[in-house]
Amino acid sequence: MFKIILQTEMGSVTSTVIFVVVLGITIALLYFLAKNVLTTERRYKEERNILVEGALSRSAMNSYVSSYIAKIGKDVSFSMIYLDLDNFADIDNTFGTKETDKIIEKITKRMVDIMPKNIKVSRYDSDSFMIFVPLDYDKMQALNYARKLNEAINESIDLFGETNINLTASIALCYYPIHGNNIKSMLNSLKLAVYTVKKNGGNAIRIYSEDMSQTDGEFLEYYYQIKKAIEKKEFVLYYHPIIKLDENKIYGAEALLRWEHPEHGLLSPYKFINIMEQSGDIYWVGLWGLESLIKSYYQLKQAYPTEDIKLSFNLSPKQLMYESIATDFQKLLRKYKMNANNIILELAEYALFEKHQTVVESIKKLKHIGFNIAIDGFGLDYATLTRLETAPIDIIKLSKSFISEEQTYVTEKFANLLVEFGKNNKKVIIAEGIENDEMLQKIVNYDIHYGQGYHFAHPMSFDDLKGYYQVLKHNEKI
Repeated sequence: MFKIILQTEMGSVTSTVIFVVVLGITIALLYFLAKNVLTTERRYKEERNILVEGALSRSAMNSYVSSYIAKIGKDVSFSMIYLDLDNFADIDNTFGTKETDKIIEKITKRMVDIMPKNIKVSRYDSDSFMIFVPLDYDKMQALNYARKLNEAINESIDLFGETNINLTASIALCYYPIHGNNIKSMLNSLKLAVYTVKKNGGNAIRIYSEDMSQTDGEFLEYYYQIKKAIEKKEFVLYYHPIIKLDENKIYGAEALLRWEHPEHGLLSPYKFINIMEQSGDIYWVGLWGLESLIKSYYQLKQAYPTEDIKLSFNLSPKQLMYESIATDFQKLLRKYKMNANNIILELAEYALFEKHQTVVESIKKLKHIGFNIAIDGFGLDYATLTRLETAPIDIIKLSKSFISEEQTYVTEKFANLLVEFGKNNKKVIIAEGIENDEMLQKIVNYDIHYGQGYHFAHPMSFDDLKGYYQVLKHNEKI
């Protein structure tokens, strides 16, 4: 009897062992299969980037340079050039993937055609290229080739019909082994040099130098994360409601840019907007922001067809320095058959905007298209107020400091003057930064009918905004 039981238990143990072994083998096979699929997919994406014969993929360039270094040792020198197209996200956003691929193909062909056969060209990323210049060419010759590449990029590119575009690039050079003794360290040097070009406006060539600041190096990491974030659609809009106080309903909502960072969570613009302004990606924000706002408007209108909905977002002087901004915004309006009057464009510190003629012209053009123009953060400023009567401004947003300060004869007089000015010139006055009942009562006493602030709601996701509309629609207390 004992023998039978023992054999049964041994059989059970054996079965368990076999099961565990089979399970382990299965998991291992699945792991290697998944790894193989991911590797194949990565290679496919790389190879898809190679649109012109003679251009290398990223992995092929890395292998080529690593083999070259192993062959020549550290007693000789060669050059690497890194070329990053300026504001290319705007091109992709405007023309779409298909036309963007054609543009890249034409650029790649130009680069391959002007380089000698032993200088290797690689499309290193979606909008960047790596060029390997062997030891046959000295540093001055490498610099001359960088200039030729820059000229090739600057040449106009014909698209469909009579449409053509002009591109620029930020270009960096580094030398082996003084700026890096392997492909990775050289790439880091090149990217840092490119970033310093970007933050100074792009369209220039710079040789890597050890004196490039540590701050640039810290910003560089965020810069390339931002580029990836644009591709991965990690940027989102949060909405801060603006309330029509006498009717207890939503007048509109201000869209605020946020970055859903995979490691650091939801980031406010203070963490990254300065870098985007330096690199030129800020223009992409404007185009993407307007398109996102239009889509949000239509979704809200579908849910609440009887509501008069206005959505707003901020524009910086950097964005308005682009002469094409009005034309590009108008294209988006036509694409979605959108009425510009439903969108508010907010400008901070209007007095500063007036000092740049290109900015002033852009504002006038946007106003002519039909956008509502708002001054954001307006304070106790008699000088600017006297000029607003003829300015293309529809809305004045009072700064938080105006209502948070102790009420004095001066502030009360200015508030009354401002409200009278608004009534006489058909300007909407909105008080920002309302955080409590005391601040709200001040605004009511000043006879201001629109307010915004944490007293009513914090910035929220679009889904939450739709729910907020529903709350006020049923006349529930804010």
